[in-house]
Amino acid sequence: MSVATESVSESSDSARRTTGIGALFGLGTALLTYLATYLATSTTIENSTASQVLEALGSDLATWKVVGWVFLNAHGTTTTFPGLFGTTSSANLVESVEAFSPVLYAIPVVALLTAGAVVAIVSDQSSVKDGALAGATTALGYLPVALAGIVLFTVSIGDAVARPDPVTAALLAGMVYPLAFGSFGGGLATALR
Repeated sequence: MSVATESVSESSDSARRTTGIGALFGLGTALLTYLATYLATSTTIENSTASQVLEALGSDLATWKVVGWVFLNAHGTTTTFPGLFGTTSSANLVESVEAFSPVLYAIPVVALLTAGAVVAIVSDQSSVKDGALAGATTALGYLPVALAGIVLFTVSIGDAVARPDPVTAALLAGMVYPLAFGSFGGGLATALR
């Protein structure tokens, strides 16, 4: 085997290792971000008047599903709700519910910056570009959680549904946030080494 072939093989192995680490940290970060959101909002949700009214009407409005809406809303997504006469409306609960702190927007940002930095360090990246690329791999684990949330956080209300907006959940929460903040965290970590 020539030196060039060995170098390409080592580079390929390193890229696969980095991708695996990034996907694993992305998945873990998404789950921990959801957990942090749950801890910060579940009591408020359970004690809300809207929750109690919907529960009395027989809706399957579970707290963990509403937390899912808030989790995705903290990424800038919206949640769609049925309206009168077959209409729908969209809202970001972090924005529109006074009881929720705007600090919720910082949870995914800080988590993804940290995850991107950890991926770059653990995969031993040495340049800012390579660190940013390594940090971006967090999207591989984060995107499936965002996509699953579209389905898992759907709530039936009569003949209609309330759910995260599929487009903004997939694009913003699943791709833009992990790519942007994971990359920035990875690049910053390698720049500071």
